[in-house]
This record gives sequence, structure tokens and C-alpha cells, in this order.
Amino acid sequence: MMRKLWLLLVLALVIPASAWARSADDIVSEFRDEKHAQYVNVGPGMLSLARMFTLGIPGVNQGISAIRALDLSDCSGGVRDKFRKRVKDLRNDYTYEEMVTSRKDDDQSLVLLHNDGQYVDELVILTVSDDDNAIVVIKGRISIEDVERIANDDRYYPIR
Repeated sequence: MMRKLWLLLVLALVIPASAWARSADDIVSEFRDEKHAQYVNVGPGMLSLARMFTLGIPGVNQGISAIRALDLSDCSGGVRDKFRKRVKDLRNDYTYEEMVTSRKDDDQSLVLLHNDGQYVDELVILTVSDDDNAIVVIKGRISIEDVERIANDDRYYPIR
């Protein structure tokens, strides 16, 4: 009986905490239907078509399975404030690793990774400011070495 009581207590504490956790996909899904939001979803079919006409980035191009992009820059201030709060919560999520952060005045850009140690499952690119609020979620299976190679290669990221 005592064991069951402990199990129920642990479940009561764990389940609500996990319900608060939000992924980048959850944020996109929450805000994509807001008035004046601009949302694009590029699935596997469109990516296959795009690969036929572009060289892409070797190693990475083949590993991407979906891209979701959301721009809330034209939305109301209340929507943008709520988005910035969700982004702050996402930054505090221990399952995402912060790869790059850039801050200039009130503009902040950051790149978050969700990985299993060898491959990146999700790459999240965020821009947050009073005027610009956008998120891009790239899903796939990209090796961490390829991501690091691109981050350090001036041909792909010339401005530092």
C-alpha cells in the first residue's frame, strides 16, 4: 500500500511538470494561426524536390527531413510578448543546448540544438526583439560534426 502511495505521489509531481515543458514545435503550433502570423511548413516531399535543383550543404542537406518557419513580426504586441515568454521558457529547457547567441541592442538571435550526442534531431533558430519575432525549426538527423564544420566554415557563415 505504501509503495502505491509513493508511486501516486511521484506521478502527481512529475506529470504536471512535464505538461509545462514546451518544445519548439509546440511554440510554432501555438502561434501559427495568430492574426498576421506568417507560417511555412516544408515537408519531406518539398525537400526532395528542392534537393534536385540545389547542391545544398553536403552532409547536412541530406539529413534534413522538415523545416517549419514562423514570423510574428506583424502580429500584435500582446502576441509578440507571449511569444517572447515562450522562447524564454524554451531557453530554460534542459533538453535544448544553446549553440550560438547574438545580441545587438534589443535584438537577440540564438540557435538551440536538441541532440542525442552524435546526431542533431532538431535545430531551432530564434530571433527575438520588440519588432522581429521569428522561429525556424529544422528537423532531421544531422551529424554534430557536420553542424560544427558549417559553423566554422566562412563560406557558409561569413559574418562573425
